[in-house]
Amino acid sequence: MNATTENDPHDGAQNVDWAALAPEGGARIPELLGRLTGSDSALSQLHDIIRFPAPGHLAAPRAVDFLVDLACAESTPATDRWRPLSLLLELVAGHAEDRFPEARDLAQWRDEVAWATSNDVEKVRQQYRDWAEEAPDEQHHHRMRNRLAVMERPDGPALLQAELDTYEAVLARVPDLLTLLHGGANRGGMDRAGEWVSYLLAFLPDEAERITAEITGASHVLLAKDLRPAPQAPTSLRDVMNALDSGGDPLPAELFALGLLADPNDIDVSVGLTHQMAGGNLYNSFAASVAMLLIHGENTPREALRRVGRGGGTSLGYQGLFNESWPHCGGHSPQVLGFLALGRAGDRARRLRLDILPGLIKGEEDSRALVTGVGLELVLGPRSKGHTAEEHAEADYDEETLKVLWAIAELPDSAWEDEEFARTLSAWALPDEAEDFRALAGVDPEPEPEEAPAPQQPAAPQPGGLLGRLFGGGR
Repeated sequence: MNATTENDPHDGAQNVDWAALAPEGGARIPELLGRLTGSDSALSQLHDIIRFPAPGHLAAPRAVDFLVDLACAESTPATDRWRPLSLLLELVAGHAEDRFPEARDLAQWRDEVAWATSNDVEKVRQQYRDWAEEAPDEQHHHRMRNRLAVMERPDGPALLQAELDTYEAVLARVPDLLTLLHGGANRGGMDRAGEWVSYLLAFLPDEAERITAEITGASHVLLAKDLRPAPQAPTSLRDVMNALDSGGDPLPAELFALGLLADPNDIDVSVGLTHQMAGGNLYNSFAASVAMLLIHGENTPREALRRVGRGGGTSLGYQGLFNESWPHCGGHSPQVLGFLALGRAGDRARRLRLDILPGLIKGEEDSRALVTGVGLELVLGPRSKGHTAEEHAEADYDEETLKVLWAIAELPDSAWEDEEFARTLSAWALPDEAEDFRALAGVDPEPEPEEAPAPQQPAAPQPGGLLGRLFGGGR
């Protein structure tokens, strides 16, 4: 299937035996594809059928070409291209937390899937349990935990194969996806195709060189405005429109993609990001600073670290700035993903991460266990180290460790009812009961707020409603 043809981009969907691939809802896939670009409901329903690791994910590799063609088709309004792109992003990065800080190695992934699908299921499950327990860091622990959760399903091996096949099917369509980086219609306005395709491309490191070259060309990120070549005189109306469309600053999402994909030896990209860091656009300055940190890791220039921290101190804070430049995908917020990714810089980003951590522990309920584990790893070492209760009872904690422990101790009692959070504390041999943990950390419980007197008359309902993205928080 080719997006450049004049055929309807979902032509041929009726010829696939979707019901065999996804017994629960698969027969509806052709109809949902037909409505997808103009319907949030169709997007949500299709996502529920083929997302990973739902049983219908076996249909995802076959759906990729239809989704890419819908996103790229000239008949698809520019304002609607984000829907198939957002679903592709979910298929590629549904477990985004195990992609940070280090990218997945495709050759190793292929070998792992081949091993998992060709060996005894119980043997594979036990191996994943062992790998999760012995993991050298939280990223690998969660990656093994996620793999184990899939393998414990009846069709686990087939789902692991389908996840890999889906990734490779998207990888094969990179040339078509790159076209969505160009043109004013794709780059301007809310939910622009250029933004969503940048998020998607960022999770395809195996095409990093090609994607980086296209992003830097589409956004002029490499050159300061005064160094750009003089434009040639347009010779047609189409040339005029292209000339008007091609300028402007890079999208924050493009800077996110460069951070995950660019080679640290590519001096031109680093120079271009330096221009963005020093520019007047706060969102781009922050996004470029984070990108520099991800590209250069332990060798990150001090100025990039300083600007990331400065962004966190603005009225928008880390949450607002990550929301603008990082994707809403999977089950965790952009700020959580950013916090995980900063680990790529090791000790260089330690203070930044410890600055971000307390707010995440206290404010991100769905990610609390995840970020708590990463925080404990930062100050106490990996969970596989073999911590003991006696070690904590005799410890003289330093300031950084106390900062993490106090953030945990100040959580409300309701937080301790989360089983995964309690298991995370137990992994470091820390008390999993609020009272015992607070005693260890030397934190008194917060007094219960006095109950406010009931109003004499019921308050009028307040206007509101959540304006958010289909697969994540709002901006």
